[in-house]
Formats: sequence, C-alpha cells, structure tokens
Amino acid sequence: MGQSIHRTAFSREDHQRFARQLHRDLETLEALLATPGWGVGPRTLGAELELYLTDPKGRPVPRNQEVLALAGDPLLTEELNRFNLEYNCPYTECQGAPFSWLREKIDHRLSTLRDLVAPKQILVTPIGILPTLTEDDFGLHSMTDTPRYHALTQILTRARGGPFQICISGTERLVMSADDMTLEGANTSFQMHLKVAPAEFAAWYNAIQIASAFALALGANSPVFLGRRLWHETRVPLFKQSIDCRNLCQMNWQPPARVSFGKGYVRSSALELFRQGVSLQPVLLPECDETETVKPGCGPALSALRLHHGTVWSWNRAVYDDAGGGHLRIELRSLPAGPTSLDMLANGALTLGLAQALMPELDRLMDTLPFEFAEYNFYRAAQRGIHTQLLWPNGQGNLDEIPVLRLLPELVDKAEQGLFEMGIDVPEAATLMAVQRERVERKQTGATWQLSCLERLEANSNRQEALSRMFAHYRRHSDTGEPVARWSCP
Repeated sequence: MGQSIHRTAFSREDHQRFARQLHRDLETLEALLATPGWGVGPRTLGAELELYLTDPKGRPVPRNQEVLALAGDPLLTEELNRFNLEYNCPYTECQGAPFSWLREKIDHRLSTLRDLVAPKQILVTPIGILPTLTEDDFGLHSMTDTPRYHALTQILTRARGGPFQICISGTERLVMSADDMTLEGANTSFQMHLKVAPAEFAAWYNAIQIASAFALALGANSPVFLGRRLWHETRVPLFKQSIDCRNLCQMNWQPPARVSFGKGYVRSSALELFRQGVSLQPVLLPECDETETVKPGCGPALSALRLHHGTVWSWNRAVYDDAGGGHLRIELRSLPAGPTSLDMLANGALTLGLAQALMPELDRLMDTLPFEFAEYNFYRAAQRGIHTQLLWPNGQGNLDEIPVLRLLPELVDKAEQGLFEMGIDVPEAATLMAVQRERVERKQTGATWQLSCLERLEANSNRQEALSRMFAHYRRHSDTGEPVARWSCP
C-alpha cells in the first residue's frame, strides 16, 4: 500500500505546503526526463509477493508483526491487514534467465519463512484471496497498526461520507458495506517491476496495458470471497470498490476512481501519468520534508510526488525511483499471488513477452483497439478468466469478440518470441510458455481449479467446510511447486 508516514492528522497548512512541493517535484521530473541520457541503463526486473498467514485449519492468523520480528529480514514488510506480509524480491538484469533467478529467490524465502514459523503453527501461502475469510476477519482490529494505514482509512472514510459499498456479481452475488478499508487487505498480488528507459516508456506501457488482459485471463486465482463464487479474479472489483471514496449519488463532477485501468494510452512520456495523478486525485497524505537532500549516488528524492503517486493505484503504474541517479519503472499490479512461484513468473513473462511482440504493430493496434476497448478486455478477463471473449482484430481489419482460448495459442507463441527478442534465454522462455500452453490445453487456471474443487467438495459438505478443505488441498499442491495446470481435484 505504499510508503510509510509518521502522522495520522494533517492541517490546511500541511496540504498547502505539500501542494507546493508536489508541483516542484513535477517540474524536477520534467527536467530529468529532458536530460540526455538520464534513466538509461540495463533493463532490470524485480518483484513483490504478498502472502497470507493462516493456521493449520486455513483460517487467517493476524500475527504479521510477530513474524516480521522473527524473520529480521528488511525485504519482508507488513501489509494492510495483520494476516498478510510482502516479500520484496531483489532486482536482476532482464536478460538471460531473470525469471529463474527470481523464482529461486522467492522459493528460498518461502521455504525459510515456512520453517521459521512452523513451530508457531503458522502457515504461509500465496493465493489471490483466501477462500476461508469471513466478515468477522475485517475491521480496524484486523488492520496493521501503522500511521499510514490509520491515516488512509480515516481520510478515505471521511471523504466517502459513509460506508464503502461493495457490489460484485458473478456466478453468485455479494452486496455489503464496510466502515473501513480493511476489505482491500483481502487482496494479495504478485507485482512485477520493469525498469525502462524514458524514451521507450510509452511503447512499453501501452503494450503492457493491452497484454495484461490475456495474462489476467490465464493467471486468475481469486474466484471466491466471503463464501461467494464471484469473478475469476475478484481482486479487481474488490480493490476498486473497497477504497472508492467517491459518492456516486452526487451529480457534481468528482475525481475518477483511485483504482483504475487509466485514462488513455500514453502519448509520449511517463510525465503524463504523474501529471494526471496530481491533477485528478486529491492528496490524501500531505507529509513531506521540504529540506530533503539528494543521497550519494541517487537522483532527487521527489518524496512528495512518490508519496502521492503511491495513493493512485493504477493496474499498471509508472514508478519513479531515485536509485542509481534516478530511473523509471513500470509496475504490473493486476496479477494475483499464487498458485506457485513458477505460475506467477509465467504470468509475468507472458505479459512482458507479449508486450514486446506487440511493439512492431503497436501504433496500428492502438488505432484498431481504442483505449476503452483495451479497458473492456481487462475487466472481462478478470470477470470470466479463460471462459471470456475479448475484443481483438479478426485478421480482416475489424474487431470481433473472440473466445480467449482461441486467441491464446498464437499469442503465447508470440510472447515466447518476444521474450527471445528481450534477450531471455531460449530454455527459459520455453519453460515459462510451456506452463501457459498447458493451462490452455487443460483449460485449468488457479481460478478454475478452485471452482471445480469447491463444486466437488460441496457434494458432501456445506460451503464453509468445502472451502476449508479446498484451501487445504490448494496449500499442499502449492507447497510442491508443481504448476496449477497439473493439479487434480480431490
């Protein structure tokens, strides 16, 4: 959920001071982007993995601070709710076998963490949404006790003027309200970060926006929330609604949702996204140091811009980092945690490889597939996963709604070629895309496995018992590292 802060209440003077700093930061970033050679260097790849802490019965365990103290690892951090953690994987150059390198780091951290907390009867699992959650698991008692989370929930609730409203319709329907933002903490994701040169940012960002729908359809892993079968990737509507502070009953203009697919393709520069974040979204956390200095070997901190931009949760987000003199990254935020490290990295590789493969035809494709249709594809993929139909050129110059399973064989081949073009080793790319081909062939993703397993188990038990048993099977399969396409239902 972003950078730490130290306060929970802010005055009008704080907001005025922050606004001045925010616009100075924008001007500084604009100057950096206009500086020849700035932000250019080896392309790198990194990842963040959010995790669930549960007991042996599959119920959430609100003990993240205790686990962090045990681990003593600065790469492990807290998340919004007390039953979640995040592992920040180190960066590596995006060539050769970076996905295997990341997988090794993730598997090692998961293994050591599991061994560490096993005596405490705590289990660690990557899954998009824990299927055993109940309404009693949410509320201020479940929120990690930090100033950032307290400030965010107070400010967003006050801006909303009442409870947050949740309405998600899938196979079943969920309608509820919440007095705080802790429902957002049900969502755990696998976020990838790609460092790109400023001149190539727009092409990469737009191509990733288009490619994300296909990776989401094949990577969906969050089909159940609060006992209901909802979207294949329920994280998408739940995240958007659980922190939406707009009162949509009002007729006057309001800022767009803080969680969104975006406002259009990027025309030329990452600066467009940072400007939109400043102009369209009210500041939530106006804490900044007007006397900040540049650290040795780093670029300007731009702390106000980074803090504010960290409260604008686009599914694919521009990131400024001051490391190494400063650089730009694209953060891929839509992919769920789990089922295994190999599955997660195959999802990221599909997104990036397909984005690379779309580059030569990107201008024509953006004309053929206007932004609102790319957005449509993204949300339909989240809703129905591999069973969806997406808008795509039909080979005769027109768009058609085409079953995604019919499109994926060719697009996975393109993604594999795109990975080669990025400098990824042939065996590495082949292994990752084999994972995707097997999902297509067997028509099985994390979401479809969970739903099929739940249906079988419900034949002999009630919904809550079936969910608990399903998650136990999920956890055992996940621990083996075998990709989800090969999992069997009990």
